[in-house]
Amino acid sequence: MSIIPEIVIQNQLTLPVLGLGTWEMGGRQKADTSEDKKWLHAIDFAIGNGIKHIDTAAIYGAGHAEKLVGEAIKNHERNKLFITTKVSGDTLQFNDVLRSAAASRKRLGIDQIDLFLLHWPNAKVPLSQTMSAINKLLEDKTIRYFGLSNFPVKLLHEVAFYTEAPIITNQVEYNLFTRNKASYNQNIESEVIPYCHKNGISITAWRPVLKGDSSTLTHPLVQALTTKYNKTAFQIALNWLISKPLMLAIPKMTSEAHILENIEAVKFIMEAEDILALDGITEAAV
Repeated sequence: MSIIPEIVIQNQLTLPVLGLGTWEMGGRQKADTSEDKKWLHAIDFAIGNGIKHIDTAAIYGAGHAEKLVGEAIKNHERNKLFITTKVSGDTLQFNDVLRSAAASRKRLGIDQIDLFLLHWPNAKVPLSQTMSAINKLLEDKTIRYFGLSNFPVKLLHEVAFYTEAPIITNQVEYNLFTRNKASYNQNIESEVIPYCHKNGISITAWRPVLKGDSSTLTHPLVQALTTKYNKTAFQIALNWLISKPLMLAIPKMTSEAHILENIEAVKFIMEAEDILALDGITEAAV
């Protein structure tokens, strides 16, 4: 089993820098059971090779991704795994949040959700109402910790006003070539990440290696570093990402080779000058 580097968050918990994302496992907005054996094997293989953090959500495959995760983890020791799931931004009213958490626990087959995220903000629902539900879930020990996904700085600040519990993470689209102009948030590198660092909040990068789009990794600097370190372009991109403080990555990994490639990506250290050079890559340079 591989040992994946870990970071301490909010002086509350320790998480490995690499986890497994499950978006599109078991369908997108609707359940798709046609490749269940493939997904179950991928999750099982990842755990068997040192992956402890599994990230899913209520909306992934209309809940089917959670069912797959629940089925796969039956073969492993629950107390050695960390399960993150999310309540949809469309269901952030008080009772909806409670119902979502209960439904997720049932699909996952677990007594307690390790980390429960608000999947995206909803301007139509007061955050005070949503956070009242989160506080109840924490008090009832239905969830261990809570966090956010796709939240801008203004709302990060507002969430903190409604709870004494630490915000564990803000999950955002972030990678070597997506710095500030992401699908759901702007100014991630210039505003969101600095705010999170200042307040001890980790960043969980979704789409950390651009969904496997190799065309963006033909940048001359990336190619030069693949030669220098004898690594793939994806490994260089992922290693750059997790070199950042309080940074977690949750790529979707679908095959044994893909899983092993990503695990190896977090087990070497690039020289500081190379990381700095990669820092200089901008979205405009793609």
